Amino acid sequence: MKKMIDIKVKDQYSKVVDAKAVLRDSEIESLELPKLVQKIEHVVIGDEIILPSIELLFESQNTPSIYRVIEAN
Repeated sequence: MKKMIDIKVKDQYSKVVDAKAVLRDSEIESLELPKLVQKIEHVVIGDEIILPSIELLFESQNTPSIYRVIEAN
């Protein structure tokens, strides 16, 4: 079962943005941030769904922004 969590992401200009992340596995309560990021199926920023790249970054198709997850709640 998939789970949605609140996260904070930072773009390449160091702007921090609130976002949502959809995780592939709902059993994530004890994972540290690096392992949690590997379970992200996609992030939602505003109304845009952004898929991860190989480097676990999230590149917007609508804006020139590239995001990195910095915090999960």
